[in-house]
Amino acid sequence: MNSSIKVLITGGAGMVGSLLAERLLEKGHSVVSVDDFSLGTRRHLEPAMKQAAYAFIEADVSQPDWHSVLQGRSFDVLFHLAANSDISLGGRDPVKDLQKTFTTTLHSLMAAKSLGIPDFVFSSSSAVYGQDPVLPTPEETPRMHPVSIYGSGKLASEVLISSFVENFGLNAWIYRFGNVVGKRLTHGVIYDFFHKLKKTPDRLVVLGNGHQTKTYIDAEDCVAGMVHGLLHARPRGKTHSDRFQIFNLSSDGHTSVRSIAENCVAQMTSGSAQIQYGSDPIGWVGDVPKTHLDTSRMLALGWKPRRSSDEAVDHAIRDFTAWTRNG
Repeated sequence: MNSSIKVLITGGAGMVGSLLAERLLEKGHSVVSVDDFSLGTRRHLEPAMKQAAYAFIEADVSQPDWHSVLQGRSFDVLFHLAANSDISLGGRDPVKDLQKTFTTTLHSLMAAKSLGIPDFVFSSSSAVYGQDPVLPTPEETPRMHPVSIYGSGKLASEVLISSFVENFGLNAWIYRFGNVVGKRLTHGVIYDFFHKLKKTPDRLVVLGNGHQTKTYIDAEDCVAGMVHGLLHARPRGKTHSDRFQIFNLSSDGHTSVRSIAENCVAQMTSGSAQIQYGSDPIGWVGDVPKTHLDTSRMLALGWKPRRSSDEAVDHAIRDFTAWTRNG
């Protein structure tokens, strides 16, 4: 790749997308981000907006013509991060994941084809593996039956990307994220616990029995991993397997919901709130009670997360609490 690259990011106002833009700008690259603010916020964009090499376009990438304003511009890589990442929302309204998770992928692929962008990076999810895969879960797991609408949208997107690689010569990097956490959270367990405790400081009601355990990855580690893989796993040939690569991207270990609840109560209420757990082994329909990803493929590229799952959660609770209260 060139020393300086031109990058297009969908979902650029989200936690991962906004942080990715900042880190790329710091390395001397130019970035155009696109978002419709369905989950991302303008506040996330403020650091990048100060840079001359950055531009933002407000658009809905689930619409077929979203990239028309970019005709005539050249890009080296498209990071497609736009999605309905609020998993429980998809269970309440399946059309959200059709539009925001799958259709955004279709029209981002069409953008890459139309604009002649050779490299396509996709943020997938551990949700594609379903409810009871082998743990830790490797990328080549044969039985993949997602139980969330979100997970099915991500897996369908992976299959669609695979066909575009074969038919139109794209190079694709698929990253199956663990649960990404950081100060710019817009949804998820830490986000939910904060707002519950803000409303009822004396108690925290937890969905499920709290024994769910998942692997969490710090947003900074997630961004660093995506960029590292793009740079160090370049296609070595022209076959489909050379140009379509899949990586689990997560941290070491896993963290229980009970641990997160206790940490949130300790940091957000000085330990004064009572925690009330439910009886179900899952928090909602489509929830996966245990995730633990095998990241040996990423580690073999020379990438290593700075923070373990527990450390990522602890850091995110402190940063998100301060970020939200100071916002």
